[in-house]
Amino acid sequence: MKYSALTWVKATIDESLKQTRQALEQFVENPSDTAPLQQCVLWLHEIYGALKLLELQSAALLVEELELTIKTLLTGKVQSNETTYDTLMRALVQLPNYLDHLWIVQRDLPMALTSLLNSLRSLRGQTAINPSQLFMPDLSVVIPVPKVQKMPDDKLKEYMQKMRAAFQKGLTNIVKDPKQAEEGLKFVYQVMQRLQQVTGNAPISKVWWVSEGVLEAVLQKGLELNNSLLNSLKQIDALIKQFVDHGNAAMNLAPPKPVLTNLLLLAGHARSKGKVITEVKNVFKLTDSFPGEAALANARLIFAGPDIELMKVVVTLLKDDFARLEETLDIFNRADNPSVSELSPLVGLLGDMASTLSLLGLTAQTKNMLQQRKVIIEITEGRKSHELNILLEIATALLKISGAIDILGVQGVHARQRLQESADTQFWETPQFGVVMGVVVDEAKQELAQVIQPLVNFIDTKSQEDALLEVPNRLKQVVGFLRIAAHDRAAKLLTHCTRYIEKVFIKESTVPPLEKQKALADVLISLEFYLDTLAGSPLDAQDILDVTERRLKVMLAA
Repeated sequence: MKYSALTWVKATIDESLKQTRQALEQFVENPSDTAPLQQCVLWLHEIYGALKLLELQSAALLVEELELTIKTLLTGKVQSNETTYDTLMRALVQLPNYLDHLWIVQRDLPMALTSLLNSLRSLRGQTAINPSQLFMPDLSVVIPVPKVQKMPDDKLKEYMQKMRAAFQKGLTNIVKDPKQAEEGLKFVYQVMQRLQQVTGNAPISKVWWVSEGVLEAVLQKGLELNNSLLNSLKQIDALIKQFVDHGNAAMNLAPPKPVLTNLLLLAGHARSKGKVITEVKNVFKLTDSFPGEAALANARLIFAGPDIELMKVVVTLLKDDFARLEETLDIFNRADNPSVSELSPLVGLLGDMASTLSLLGLTAQTKNMLQQRKVIIEITEGRKSHELNILLEIATALLKISGAIDILGVQGVHARQRLQESADTQFWETPQFGVVMGVVVDEAKQELAQVIQPLVNFIDTKSQEDALLEVPNRLKQVVGFLRIAAHDRAAKLLTHCTRYIEKVFIKESTVPPLEKQKALADVLISLEFYLDTLAGSPLDAQDILDVTERRLKVMLAA
């Protein structure tokens, strides 16, 4: 959800970052004038606030380090030299690319920022950040838990006392002889399982479950027994004691963030493939937090690469070339007696375009473009016919490449890896699909808007106007759009609403009770909100339909 919400403020952030870069350039040209640098601080502080509000912690941390470094530069405690300017500008170039990554890929890669963050800290004489400090797991995820039956306080306290004694026995065995700790580890592992059986879906169960996964990994030699794990186990003893002292009241305790985070950090480094540790990694998406070196290196290249704004310039030039290709092929195809020599200029153009695609890193599209160039050469040399089906194959191939270019213009280098994997692009993947969807959604919303007033007029006057008779047809058009777009649940709900209006307002010509009028209004408004989600609104579409369904039941109730 937080990545989707970034859509609503990203344009403002991008503009502020652009102004920040320009202000830094002004300062570099005239270091005696610190006004541009002071303005940089103000813009960065605003951006930091927005990112913190969206809970984009890693991006906010980079902005914070940037702001602190520029503030320190203003005080004269950071040297005003090429190294400083280069580091600041590098951060201001990579930050928008990182935000693009969060917005498009919707996957955080804070570890890829470590080098840049430490470069900024080094300018201020600060100690380097350990990669583990950038580990920011989502602790709110729901874990798979067993069904439990609530125990009375006295029995729960007694049971937890036994569990704590068993846990302490196992922990003592581990601490006494870490090299021969298998028996103690098994003891503690079993305690973690039994604790889950009595706490069920209580928040604290996350600690028991993640601990079970970590201990499984240690027992399977996929993780070393270290001081970090021992410290976490000692803290778990205190959590069990909460249940001994307070019984069921302890069920409401939130798992201590440092304890759970440290356990997840250990889980992320586990090398074993056991059932529990694998499930822990999947549920908390730990693979995203601990990418391999190859993934990190690729991410750093993307963040340092050209931003979407620059990519759009290149894409615009390529699209002009595509227009020339299309025009030439169209004229050739329409001619009564076309001469294959008319296609000769395309050979050089296709070669140049293939070179540009190669520079952009689009390997599959480059190969496809060169293949079409080869076909054109064979046609011009008389080795291949210029029948319609051949020309259609060329046009289809070029259309796919053009679709990939469109995606690149919207998503920049962040789309490159996916586009490299296949030369084919589906229409729904292209920016045109988003444009078409936006237009159709607007039309559907206009249809909905035009049914409101006739219904209101009928309620006020009890007179059936022509506009009222058109309401079902308008709604059926929206239903048709929803069905074509495969939004069947929304289509079904609107169909029920349409039938109600036909029956009550038109056939029976009666005004429904006030409660049903309000329910009808809620249904139509909710469906309008749902249409907004199809055009990019960050609202939860399924929640909206749940509300719509509840209000529809009120409306249809006898």
